[in-house]
Amino acid sequence: MVKLRRRLKKNLHRDSFNQAAQAKWFLLIGDLLRVGFSLQRALTFTMVVMKKNQRTLMAVNQHLKAGESFANSVREFVKPDLYYQLVLAEKHGELVETLNEIGTILVTKQKQRQKLQQLLQYPLLLLFLLGLLVMGLSTYVFPELASWQTEQGRSTLTSLKQFWPIFVGVLMLGVALLVLVTVIRWRKFSADQRAQWLCGLPLVGKCYQLYYGYYVASTLAVLLQCGMSLKEILTVIDNFSPRSLLYCLGQEVRQQVKQGGELRQLVLNHQYLPNEVAVLISKGATVKELGDDLAMLSKMQFKRLINQLEGMLALVQPVIFIVIALVIVGLYLSILLPIYQSVQGVY
Repeated sequence: MVKLRRRLKKNLHRDSFNQAAQAKWFLLIGDLLRVGFSLQRALTFTMVVMKKNQRTLMAVNQHLKAGESFANSVREFVKPDLYYQLVLAEKHGELVETLNEIGTILVTKQKQRQKLQQLLQYPLLLLFLLGLLVMGLSTYVFPELASWQTEQGRSTLTSLKQFWPIFVGVLMLGVALLVLVTVIRWRKFSADQRAQWLCGLPLVGKCYQLYYGYYVASTLAVLLQCGMSLKEILTVIDNFSPRSLLYCLGQEVRQQVKQGGELRQLVLNHQYLPNEVAVLISKGATVKELGDDLAMLSKMQFKRLINQLEGMLALVQPVIFIVIALVIVGLYLSILLPIYQSVQGVY
């Protein structure tokens, strides 16, 4: 079985089963299961209509025929958070709904990526032309302006030229050290610490916060809607990888319960958990009702995530245009100030 998995994993790398293809496939599988197809028949159908990804789908099919679950069959090419969603959904009868949710998420990501590329085309072209302008000015205009300077001006210009490489070198060294320290810390972080760190980032942190909130709420909703108690949920999560977010969160919940603490306070201490979860826990609803509430909350979090991404994309072009405007103003000043100083020297 191990040799089979290694051989199939090599085939996966040769196949272009990217996020766009995965989104199409998950949505198609979900639709086929909804209209009554068996999982094996649905997979066979997708192998026919998605010929570009036939090699990967054949690998999934071989895993299924070998007796593995659907989640384990697709584990090679999905991210860990999606894999554990599939594990829980398949075990508790929510596979169709989860497949459609995963497909929708991946489709949204792909659309946002394409929209971002379209928004960046024109500003990046302007930045390229601006770079050519700066090169031209540095080659032909600035040397000529420097020759007009007074002796004092030349001395100042020479000092600046000597200092500039040192400044750039120190700046680049500082950035490199910052990146290195961040990478080292990131490797040592647990999944919970990584989620907290990503949610604290400027600009994009809100998007991560909404995504993790959706992910945790939707996963808990599946378990609670099946009537599982907190103890049973923690037992299920204990079987997950120690590097997964749900496992880390489960260990914190277990420790909080042992110490007699409130789950509401634990929710409030985690930036990526929606505050609404703490309110829902405090309501004293039944397990089934809490599961339904979390399912609705996960849908709200997903809609908020889409709106947040749309808002960020709307700011991309204005920000870049502001940067371009500042660079142009700087170029004008770098040309006009030496001329003004030279004119003052003449009079």
